[in-house]
Parts: sequence; C-alpha cells; structure tokens
Amino acid sequence: MSIRIRNAVAALLLGLAASGAQALSAQAADKIKIATDATFPPFESIDANGKLVGYDVELMQAICEAAKLDCDIFNAAWDGMIPGLIDGRYDALISQLTVTEKRRKVIAFSDIYNHPIFRFVAKKGSTFEFTPEGMAGKTIAVQTGTPMDAYVTSHFPKAVIKRYDTGSAPYLELTAGRAELHISYQAQVTASFLKSDAGKDYELVGPQLTGKDAKEFGEGVAIAIGKKNTALVAEINKGLAILRENGKLKALDTKYFGE
Repeated sequence: MSIRIRNAVAALLLGLAASGAQALSAQAADKIKIATDATFPPFESIDANGKLVGYDVELMQAICEAAKLDCDIFNAAWDGMIPGLIDGRYDALISQLTVTEKRRKVIAFSDIYNHPIFRFVAKKGSTFEFTPEGMAGKTIAVQTGTPMDAYVTSHFPKAVIKRYDTGSAPYLELTAGRAELHISYQAQVTASFLKSDAGKDYELVGPQLTGKDAKEFGEGVAIAIGKKNTALVAEINKGLAILRENGKLKALDTKYFGE
C-alpha cells in the first residue's frame, strides 16, 4: 500500500472515530425523561416553592445518581403517562405504578421496590359490609385508571363509582359528602389525609388488601420503562440494587413511613 493510500485510510478512520465519538457524546448528553403524577403525596407532589418532592421523587433521583444517569423528572397528567411512555414522549415513569400482567404486555418494569397495602377510608363511626351486595348503592371515589379503580369496578359492581383524574380529588369528594368511601394506598391515605386537619374525622376501614388478595393490586410497585428500552431497564435496576446494598432505600422507607 502506498503512503498516499495509507494516509487516506488513516484520515477516513479518524473521521469515522470522531463521528462516532460525537454521536456517543450527543447520546450521553440526552436527558432521560421521567414523568410522575405529582398529585399523590407523600409519594409525589409539588411543594409551596413549585418543587417536585416525595418518596418516589427522592428514590428516582437517588437511582439516577447511583447509576450515573442524567435524568429530568417532571410532573405529568396521570391519564397520559402510560400512553406517553408507549409512544416515546417519556423514557420512564415513577408514580407508585403497580406491576400487572396487563401492563407488562405494553410496557417494561424495573425490579419491584415496594409492596403496598391498600385500604378504604370513610367517616369515623361508619360501618360497611365489604361484599358485592353490602356495597350496593354505596358511593366510592377513586382515581381513574388505577388498581383501586379496577378493584372496586370488579368486586363491587353495584356500587356507585366516581372517578377522578388526580389522586387528591377523591378526598375532596369524601369531605364534601359526595362520596362515602375512598380507596388508595394505606400509606398515602394516612400521610396525606388522616394526618391533616381535613382528615381528622375520618379513619381507615375494611380489610388490608394486597396483590395476594386481588389480582388488580398487582405484584408490587416498580418504575415503568419503554418496552424496547432494555438498556435503560438494566441501568435503573443497577441503580436500585446499589441503593438496596448501601442502605439508602431502607433509609428512604424509614424517612417517609417509619420503621
């Protein structure tokens, strides 16, 4: 090979290497878009300064830091989150998303990081029979498209079910007397409602429910990721594993929910 040809080949290889480096740099610079529904304290909400706060927000920030991911966590409407993930507007979702067989068909999930308990809440002194006939005619407020919505729809077909777009709206219906019951995560009911002035006349009622009691409550809670984005699933799981190992996940649980 002549010197001229060798120099041309070398220049070509250098050009390809530079292009590849630029592509990798551009890819690395892209922020990972993570949506959350900030109407569900203490898991996710917006504080008085307009800042996203809560258990899931801190968890996602810690995962991104541990896995060295550049993440942009932002508020989004609940009813558009899963469609937005499917069509590529978001890279991941963190909003106490339960893992169900139906959801696994269209989106991927990280490892499960929590197994929530679900409870009803009602005015103190109220009595209910939690059977299909016993709940006939009772008005239940739920957030639409949630496991709680699916559960009451399936198990109490004769109840009057009122559905709302946000996680906070059902409590307004409850305190206004337009609903007799609301069902949500026990930790969420306790921290965001029962400990507030608005919830002082209300209490948890009925059985403690988990995914073992009803399939609608799923396998547990995880971070949702685009179905084809296996690389991001692996990175998020890596970050989550680091938090389990170094104790930060347990510390976060204790901070928000006690021992």
